[in-house]
Amino acid sequence: MTALPRSHRDSYDIGHFAANGWPAVSWPLVAALAVAGLAIGWCLRAVVVRLAVNAGEPARVGCPACGHPILAPGRRFWSAPAPSGRCPACRARVGPPPFAVEVSTAVLLGVLAARVHPDLVLAAACWLAVCTVTLAWIDAAVQRLPDALTAPAYAGTAGLLLLAAAVGGHWHSMLRAAVGGLALAAAYLALAIVSRSAIGLGDAKLAASLGTMLAWAGWPVLAAGTLAGFLLAAVYGLGLLALRRTSWRQRIPFGPFMIAGAFLALVITGGTVS
Repeated sequence: MTALPRSHRDSYDIGHFAANGWPAVSWPLVAALAVAGLAIGWCLRAVVVRLAVNAGEPARVGCPACGHPILAPGRRFWSAPAPSGRCPACRARVGPPPFAVEVSTAVLLGVLAARVHPDLVLAAACWLAVCTVTLAWIDAAVQRLPDALTAPAYAGTAGLLLLAAAVGGHWHSMLRAAVGGLALAAAYLALAIVSRSAIGLGDAKLAASLGTMLAWAGWPVLAAGTLAGFLLAAVYGLGLLALRRTSWRQRIPFGPFMIAGAFLALVITGGTVS
């Protein structure tokens, strides 16, 4: 990696560089967030199990195979199912694969800790990651992005970035983030209206929070993250077609690819395009 001129390094809103031009990584912070991600992921598993139901159905609290209670009513987190993802009574699969939510959350938080700075911007990225990991697993299961998660994702991300702007004086980045988030949400809303099936309203709501985070880093990062989501979905869809596991008319959940593309762009660039 080539060291960047100091004038360029100082202009970045997120990327944090050491004196030699390499990204400064706090390995204790990376380890701490990764370990925290395992615990948070275990809690998120309960949210996925509870909310991964079709629209209009009540939240799930029992095994869909035998009805054995898995989540205690009113205790959404500390009554989370085992990371094995199995019903303790009939051993049927309940929710995502074993340790999938826990590991994906830990890896994402650890990588963000290594790539995104300063602290308040990292907090915004981590909040968004926690919300969107849950959304990705729910969308993959039932092709639905519940408002109970998309609304907090946007509110928390925008609020933490607003605080980062107030502390660091990066009001130009905050303005760009606000405009970018609303613009991306409007674009997805237009696609939802036109396509009627390929893109849903939940995708448009999710786009608001993803666009806000990406646009804080810069317009090129917003464009890259958006394009990456479409490319990942296209590759996945073509792969399924090649294996004859789907048809052209069958809808695939788009939320996970939006999320993967956004964080891929944020991590690769380090959010350093201003």
